[in-house]
Amino acid sequence: MLKRNDPCHCGSGKKYKKCCMNKSMGSVVAEELHQLETEMLYNAFTRYQKELTNWVQSYHHIYPDVNEEMTETLSSMLLVWLIFQRPVDEDSETTIFDTFLENKVKKLKRPKTIDIIESWKGTQPAVLEVTNIEAQVYTSTNLLTGNEVIHSLPVDHEQTVEQGSIIIGFPATAETNMSFIGPVISHPVAKAADLKERVSTFQTKSADYSAKWPQLLSSLLSQKDSAVNLAEFDWVDLAQKETAERLLQGLEQDQQPPEIQMLALQKWHLYATAVKPLIRKSEVFAAAMEYVLQQFAPTATTQKQLAEKYNVSTSTISSRSKEIMEALKTL
Repeated sequence: MLKRNDPCHCGSGKKYKKCCMNKSMGSVVAEELHQLETEMLYNAFTRYQKELTNWVQSYHHIYPDVNEEMTETLSSMLLVWLIFQRPVDEDSETTIFDTFLENKVKKLKRPKTIDIIESWKGTQPAVLEVTNIEAQVYTSTNLLTGNEVIHSLPVDHEQTVEQGSIIIGFPATAETNMSFIGPVISHPVAKAADLKERVSTFQTKSADYSAKWPQLLSSLLSQKDSAVNLAEFDWVDLAQKETAERLLQGLEQDQQPPEIQMLALQKWHLYATAVKPLIRKSEVFAAAMEYVLQQFAPTATTQKQLAEKYNVSTSTISSRSKEIMEALKTL
């Protein structure tokens, strides 16, 4: 039997009477994890404020038409995603969380706390459909992976979430069931069918949902169907319109949101009507325009990927994209 002056069984190095004698092991670990989450977010927002601000602002084109409160929540969710998924610099795969973990884990004493926080590495977003609720313990299906998740919820969501509700957030290992890091969005059952359809559409076009999280999140939070309409533009000739159609198909294939689709069409219309290029193959200009789009929106693709996607050569994409970029600088 553990005595008052024996080393505490939690591994803290303190005497039992000064540590866990009056607390359950679970409550001690829970307190530590809450403190670590708070420290991690604070450290990220202070040490990497400039980087995070620039990264989030680079996604402003994909923000859906929502109220100010939802926009703030979207930004917060993007921040959590960036902390766990975005390398701090191009020459390294180290994320903000990796840096925090490396510095913090050396100071932790309890093995269970260490195991849990190490499991947070690479935390990914989830879209959950609640399938069962019992004593504030929720069983859900992750619509993005098909996996079952047993989790808790923040108190402010407990009164509104019911079986069939949709929950969006970042579930991570906790002392018992999983809990959420950062903000949580919950939707009532009435919206479930529509949200599941949006997820289903996204999954058919994007294998790596985590890398496309900003686009998926924008789609899930959008309060209206803002499909892009080519008829909004006056096209000089049929070739320009066909190129626009092919460009739109390519962007839809990559699940780019309507905001980015519209931006791409606006840039193409601006260039096409001003320069009036000779278009022999619409795929060439569509591929080149999509490559140029990276200068104006948070998209990322290589000439090789576009060449395969549009069935054109990389050299043609290179030359045409340079022509388009130079022209747009003067327009």
